[in-house]
Amino acid sequence: MIEDALTTALPVLRALGEATRVRIIGVFLDRGGSATVGEVQSELGLPQSTVSRHLRILLDARLLTVGRAGPNRIYRLDVPADALDALDAVTTRVRECQSAPHP
Repeated sequence: MIEDALTTALPVLRALGEATRVRIIGVFLDRGGSATVGEVQSELGLPQSTVSRHLRILLDARLLTVGRAGPNRIYRLDVPADALDALDAVTTRVRECQSAPHP
């Protein structure tokens, strides 16, 4: 049922419902999926505190994981497969509705 897919996708959609977080995800995509706070900060020209706050939200939404490399914390895109599958299902249904003939 599509409602189940929407419910599963909801944390991702909520996390991406803010322009700064969308821009941060764009940095991760441009960098092959991982970045440090400093790299995101430099790329977007935002204060460290702003970047850190948004990264925390993305972590809490399970879109990122974090690890250490020496003194640096490395953030990596790591969206759960069930959330990606749910987004695919929603996208597929929207496309089907848009391509269906209108009465």
